[in-house]
Amino acid sequence: MKAYNISAVVKLMALSVIIFGCKQTPPHDHQEASQQASSHGEHVVLSLLQYQALGMSVDTLPKRAMEGFVETNGQLILPPQSQAAVTTVIGANIQSVDVIEGNWVEKGQILAKLYHPDLITLQTEYTSSVNQLDYLEQSYARQEKLYAQSVSAGKDFQKIKADYLSKKATVNGQLAQLKLLHINADKVKAGHIYETVALTAPIDGYIQSVNVRTGQFVAPSEVLFEIVRTDHIHAHFKVFESDINKVKEGQTVHFMVESQPETQREATIFAVGKVFESTSKAVNLHAELDNKMGTLLPGMYARGRIVTGSERTLVLPKDAVVMDGERHFIFQAEEHPQSGEWHFYPKEISTGLVDDNWVEVKPHHEIDSDMLFAWNNAYYLLAEMQKSETEHHH
Repeated sequence: MKAYNISAVVKLMALSVIIFGCKQTPPHDHQEASQQASSHGEHVVLSLLQYQALGMSVDTLPKRAMEGFVETNGQLILPPQSQAAVTTVIGANIQSVDVIEGNWVEKGQILAKLYHPDLITLQTEYTSSVNQLDYLEQSYARQEKLYAQSVSAGKDFQKIKADYLSKKATVNGQLAQLKLLHINADKVKAGHIYETVALTAPIDGYIQSVNVRTGQFVAPSEVLFEIVRTDHIHAHFKVFESDINKVKEGQTVHFMVESQPETQREATIFAVGKVFESTSKAVNLHAELDNKMGTLLPGMYARGRIVTGSERTLVLPKDAVVMDGERHFIFQAEEHPQSGEWHFYPKEISTGLVDDNWVEVKPHHEIDSDMLFAWNNAYYLLAEMQKSETEHHH
């Protein structure tokens, strides 16, 4: 036998022993007491003193908006747009490192300065190529006119054209490299050579890691800095196959993180996966949440409930519902004012949604709106009724 709440059982049973132990049945009333136990086999009778001592609560069945939900768990993650791995586009040495882990940086802010002879070579080659291109461009224009007038041979024109277009492509490639290095090409063209270049932040965010030191040579494949911005953190939950048809975009998720169990949070589903994971048979979903305070961090474990709907149903507190085997019962209450007694009759029900301390009840028989029911001590009432039945059989 299983109950929703049996925390008061020991106290109540002890109270029953005290009450009946202090009030012995006189010999001439033994037959009457025996008849009473026999007739009460299918319900429980409490005297006014017992009713008050047990703290019984009786009322009609209320209706309450109950939320259907699906259990879920997962972790907090960052979308790709909120993460950045900073690398260099050319092999170079670190002249200085301007940030440390935990620093907040703005997009475009300098993280480090680089130097290397190849940087200078790139700029001088660009300057030389630009000058050569100017000469070839003029030669190409002159040969084009001569060729149009049939003064120049076609072979000469084709050669100067090829040289011109080849050099133009070289200049454009060098210009693209300078732009990647944030070097001002116009100043380089005018003769200014940069000895160092700045490595800048591609996004706003916090420095998560610094993987370089002064003087170190870094290759283009190395990640030098990692930047994250946690204001766009979201929850990555999993839902199993049996529940996936209940979940959709726009639903609310009530969740908590393990490191902050006292704080209940909310998120909104904005994406539901379309493929099951082969191992867990679960679908991934993503939920947007508010992290303006910055207390949530990537990697935190989260568990919660996805609210799948809300409806008004008949409910009772958990302590008013008891399970006997595979069946659930509540107790209808009737007051007998003349004797001061309260009679409690078990009524079989089915249970539905559970929300905090409330349980949806689905009576198997029609009930009137003014019927009274016990709101607590259902386990004790069932135990007393079964004890009476056992004594009757013996």
